[in-house]
Amino acid sequence: MTSLNCISRKHILVVARWPLGGIRTYMRYVFRHFPLHYHLTLLASSTHEDAALIKDVEEYNARLVIVKGDDTKGLVTAVFRELRTNKYDVILSQGFISAAAVFIPNLFFRVPHILTIHGIAEPKYFTGRFGRMKRGFISKVLDGTTVLYAVSNDILLHLYEQFPNLQIKGPPAVVIPNGIELCELEQNPAAPLDIREMFKLDDVTILFGFFGRFMQQKGFDLVIDAVDMLRQQGNMQPFAVVAVGSGDYLSTYQKKIRELDLEQYFFFLPFQSQVHHLYPQMTAIVMPSRWEASGLLAMEVLCMGRPLIASECIGLRETTRDTPAKAFPSENVLALADIMSDCMDNKHLEGFQLFAPQARARFDVANSTEKLVNLIDNLH
Repeated sequence: MTSLNCISRKHILVVARWPLGGIRTYMRYVFRHFPLHYHLTLLASSTHEDAALIKDVEEYNARLVIVKGDDTKGLVTAVFRELRTNKYDVILSQGFISAAAVFIPNLFFRVPHILTIHGIAEPKYFTGRFGRMKRGFISKVLDGTTVLYAVSNDILLHLYEQFPNLQIKGPPAVVIPNGIELCELEQNPAAPLDIREMFKLDDVTILFGFFGRFMQQKGFDLVIDAVDMLRQQGNMQPFAVVAVGSGDYLSTYQKKIRELDLEQYFFFLPFQSQVHHLYPQMTAIVMPSRWEASGLLAMEVLCMGRPLIASECIGLRETTRDTPAKAFPSENVLALADIMSDCMDNKHLEGFQLFAPQARARFDVANSTEKLVNLIDNLH
């Protein structure tokens, strides 16, 4: 057997411009399973999830450098300083903006650079006066990476649609599907929340859960419209939506709820570092996303055997394919409302519970990490 002392340490620089939400969860799940001889340094821009990130980093034993500031300039400077001061074997950038922060500093050091693709290249960023210039720069960033690492086939195909030349003469690409940390689903916070007791809700009220950031991508506005539609139909069992998260659009959505006189149907909780203990308290969890790179939340819900209502958007459709998930066409509020109504009698619960063991075998993050470690170890 090879002794750990005989294995040379591999120093990895992780760069994250937006270390929150799905990206923070991805890092927590994957980095926990990295080999002991991997030494991680995480350069992360400061966000409102700093406290949760600090706790995460303690678990996977990385050195953390939080970069203050609202723009990317500080991150570029921090990358240059790290590369100048320390010797790294590989850089793992989390998303396009993170890769852009690495691009110029790494011109001087030429460290192998793996870009983890967590999202779509949104066309809105390439419009306007400097749109063509931005597209050209991102194209150079992508072409300058060593490997493009996509967390789903959908997200890689989307990237090739936006930058066709990448598929022809760009760097090699690999798809390693996302996974989740199964053992974490068995752990509960020190003070678990009882939703019905907290909001004084009776046992007959149907609860739909929305967990995630309040931003356009996640489609919470579609839930509001679906609830309005269900309210107008009438003759329905009492129901409510429990929305857990944070984000720039929270006040906008709450204003819309007030304007539609729907306040009795919505209950809000701020960001929770551990939300999976709330899933069993919901009749169904709703994911009305407009796009996803993959779908970590969907994986958690399916592994816990809970009913899931999910849009057929890019990325999420790949996660929920060949599962019991109740899918509806992305942006289709009528279809969403119909499925929510259909789920109110809990008749689908048994099918999700029976599928849970299969979901756990499919979505175990250990499988994903093994493939990523193999990719890193074989870089030249």
